[in-house]
Amino acid sequence: MIRGTLFAVTLCLCGALDANFPVLLQSPIMERITEGHTARLQCTVRNVAVTHIDVHWYREQPGRRREWILVHYSSNNVQWYLSYYTWNHKQWYSGFKKRFQSSRNSSSNNFILTITNVQPNDTGVYYCSLWGSISVGGSRLIVNSTSGAVLLQSPILKCVTEGHTAQLQCTMRNATVTHTDVHWYRQEPGSHMKLLLTHERNGYIQWISGFVDRIQPSRDSSRNSFILTITDVQSSDTGVYYCSAWGNVPGGGSHLIVNSITGPVLLQSPRLEHTTEGHTAQLQCTMRNAAVTRIDVHWYWLSLDQIMKQILTHPRSGSTQWSPGFTERFQPSRDSSNNSFILTITNVQPSDTGVYYCSVQGRIYGSGILLNITSENVPVLLQSPSLERATEGHTAQLQCTMRNVAVTHTDVHWHREHPANNTEWVLTDDVRNITQWSLGFTDRFQSSRDPSNNSFILTITNVQRSDTGVYYCNVWGDISGNGSQLTVMDPLADPVLIQYPVVSQVPEGETVKFQCAMYNASVIDTDVHWHYQRPGSNMEWMISQFVNGTLSKAQGFHDRVHVSRNVSRNSYILSLVNVNLNDSAVYCCSVWSYIYGAGSQLIVTDRTQSSEQAAVPPVVVRKWHTAVGFCGIFNTRTLRNRSHIQEELQYHQNTYKS
Repeated sequence: MIRGTLFAVTLCLCGALDANFPVLLQSPIMERITEGHTARLQCTVRNVAVTHIDVHWYREQPGRRREWILVHYSSNNVQWYLSYYTWNHKQWYSGFKKRFQSSRNSSSNNFILTITNVQPNDTGVYYCSLWGSISVGGSRLIVNSTSGAVLLQSPILKCVTEGHTAQLQCTMRNATVTHTDVHWYRQEPGSHMKLLLTHERNGYIQWISGFVDRIQPSRDSSRNSFILTITDVQSSDTGVYYCSAWGNVPGGGSHLIVNSITGPVLLQSPRLEHTTEGHTAQLQCTMRNAAVTRIDVHWYWLSLDQIMKQILTHPRSGSTQWSPGFTERFQPSRDSSNNSFILTITNVQPSDTGVYYCSVQGRIYGSGILLNITSENVPVLLQSPSLERATEGHTAQLQCTMRNVAVTHTDVHWHREHPANNTEWVLTDDVRNITQWSLGFTDRFQSSRDPSNNSFILTITNVQRSDTGVYYCNVWGDISGNGSQLTVMDPLADPVLIQYPVVSQVPEGETVKFQCAMYNASVIDTDVHWHYQRPGSNMEWMISQFVNGTLSKAQGFHDRVHVSRNVSRNSYILSLVNVNLNDSAVYCCSVWSYIYGAGSQLIVTDRTQSSEQAAVPPVVVRKWHTAVGFCGIFNTRTLRNRSHIQEELQYHQNTYKS
């Protein structure tokens, strides 16, 4: 999965204008910020000095008219716009006057709007304007609340071909979708936001005139999300879609791009590009149904922290226009032989990592190329366990340990590969600990971090048979773990462990073997653990053998304990060599952390004593239904349907006697 496909784009009107006509470039195109922090939005001017002109700043929010914030005169005086009149008395909106400040930077020839102590209701698209008529596409500011309701939209970019279906999601935090009305808006390129519909909490839908029932809202209470489904999408459906609750809590927007069947189509390659720091990267954007020599192209960059910026514009004639912060290391070109746009980045740096998009005509985008700048300290992901079995209704926990990078500084993505199916995205847990789930996955799937061992944890509660699959953790878009196989078992088909011999009496120095036969599961697919319990003591772990063949032993058993599998008889084997008196104990096998065998008792006798003098404790060989008392831990569900297993046990006991 490509990292960073969630973003929103607002376009700048920097097409083929007169060479001396002022051009405005706003950055960043999208800014995410936490409540209480400070935001800085820039408006760079071409072809005229910022010291010689006035600038106007205004804001547009879902469900509201575009509102003016302030004008910053060339004399450096600032006037905040009136909000309303009261009894013929002018009232200033103090929220603008106190927290919104405008400034100029003559060295970079740009205007700067600084917003201090940002609040959730500051979310919106901010525009700069000259002479009341020249404005750009704006900077989208998204303020994440620290406590109030938050709307998280996904995907932030959705490309769909005409005639297909698009589905946009709006997940709510700190409130319930079933108790809240939702409003959906659309902002078409170059237009104001328009209300599409209102979906009331009682289920009633109000469409605004002009919008058809191809656009359907719904709620997914399992994921606490609002859903907007658009069937048979048309080119006119292209735009940024916003969800909004209570009139003042908007989402960050989902940009829907509908590609025409006959219009220009942009194909980017490769989807993933690895380049070593200091080398050169070359990204290609092939166009269908139009000639690259007759159209302007724009290149955009989405950083790892989800900030979208325009890199440059390469007109079909004239010089390249770079956005602030980007240098001539970024060079555009055209290859007419294969009708492609090329972006070449020289001396690449780790900060260049991100997703690069080409765009034409202000509404047609490529699918993006993830550029990953690698160094010697590339993350390594180690997943455990390699195989996890869980009974339906229980909880499974999968671990993904990362080397070379801190888990607290990295987003993590979890994917699942179903048997005979493609890999599907489960969820993303970003560095702010905000989780976004894929459609179809509920909050039974929870992601967390354990900084103490630098691990990501995926916890699945109330596991279902449909959860069976291989789960992969992923960082940086293309670095994945080795996978953890989760198998969810029917609760009526738990493994049954049968141990034999029930009692074994041997003299010191001999070797003894215990077998643990398993039913309802295969020994080659299951980790096994062996424990021992001496008289009057608690049970203690001694050794584990994992399905990949690795062993883990407790201290004191390193040289004399061996474990193996007998695949033909589906059994685990425990061998103790050179036994001593201290080895006298009950030995139990276990799987899945809660399925135990009934135990095998070992009695070691002293060679120096005669058989008549040997201190042999009385042993009661119990019948099947009571023999489970040896180890003190047993799952009563394993007592089902055991008549055939009883017969098998009797066979093994007879074999040992012979």
